[in-house]
Amino acid sequence: MKVLLSKINPDVAGFITSLLCAIHCAILPFLLTLAPLAGLSFLHDPRFEYGIIAVSFVIASYALVHGYRYHHGKITSLVIVAAGFLLIGAGHWVSVAWGEALFSTVGALMVALAHLINWRHVRQSAIQYPDCIHQNRDIKEDAKGV
Repeated sequence: MKVLLSKINPDVAGFITSLLCAIHCAILPFLLTLAPLAGLSFLHDPRFEYGIIAVSFVIASYALVHGYRYHHGKITSLVIVAAGFLLIGAGHWVSVAWGEALFSTVGALMVALAHLINWRHVRQSAIQYPDCIHQNRDIKEDAKGV
């Protein structure tokens, strides 16, 4: 199990989680009328939403801080992810119905963008510093092919 978890790229996991969150936030207002008929009412449960946000935050914290501290030292992705989570939080405090969907969707897309930027910085770091002990061997091989 530990070997399987070590092969998962946290930026890819965070990117996928953030995109799913963005899709959830964007489409949910349209599906609310159909959700009970399809047995999907759990999608509007606040516990489900906060669970997605929490998982996304944990993955983003690990991936982006690790990338910043050990690989590239560029703060761009950390600023974007902070802004993204602030927008997601603001979306839950806005009293206008469309505001929650808009803020949360844009925030989730910003979190996905932060993962993408971090992933690119880590790959560039693998090219510039091929002897870095923190780099995964697969990332180095991928980066050389770019």
